[in-house]
Amino acid sequence: MLFILILISLAVNSSPCIETAHGTHWMAFTDIIIRRSSISEVPNIGNKYTCLGLCLQIEACVSVFYRQQQQRCQFHDVLFTSPQDGEQEIGTEYYSITTGGCPLSYVHNRILNMCYQIHLIRATFHAGEEDCNSRGEHLLVIDNAEKQSHMVNQINSSSDNMLRKFHIDGADVETEGHWVFHDGRIMTYFAWGPGYPQNGTDKNYLVADPQYGFLWSDKEGMEAKHYICERDL
Repeated sequence: MLFILILISLAVNSSPCIETAHGTHWMAFTDIIIRRSSISEVPNIGNKYTCLGLCLQIEACVSVFYRQQQQRCQFHDVLFTSPQDGEQEIGTEYYSITTGGCPLSYVHNRILNMCYQIHLIRATFHAGEEDCNSRGEHLLVIDNAEKQSHMVNQINSSSDNMLRKFHIDGADVETEGHWVFHDGRIMTYFAWGPGYPQNGTDKNYLVADPQYGFLWSDKEGMEAKHYICERDL
């Protein structure tokens, strides 16, 4: 299959576009490799463009290291964001892939059709929700175990995220114990941490809590947390 690569120069990175997919070049990872959690590795690859094309063909692939000196592609199902977690390897470059309208620099799990961005600023539930809405997005919807597992793996993939609490979509403001998403859909899947939900009348919003391995707790909406915005594709 022929992949056409268009290079677009940006102020902080280069963003190759492979047909309908966009590869973001993460400059902070230049000459850095993270060896853990790879889903596969392919040897005898002569250039990074082939790596990006192969990542596009592997549905589980979210990001790829092109290891120039070894002429290898190393594929991952998460997007690393903490360069300090890696080790030096001269000539290595790091890219992520998005398709189908998922913006550059977002995490795109193509198997689960999840397109989202983790925000490391702190905000109340409503302020985080409003920030998501300003881009036509909403807080991250977790409606099955596979999405919960992916979210946990993504957060734990980078040390910058591991100890942070995150607002995700879901509230029982209208009726205590009756949890709904932003669009009014009734929630049927839950990943509560031990002792939750507490069901207090002021604890109406979902938080992915590192104290319980990013299982959920119900918290007050005015507590400032980090948050995750999701874009529907």
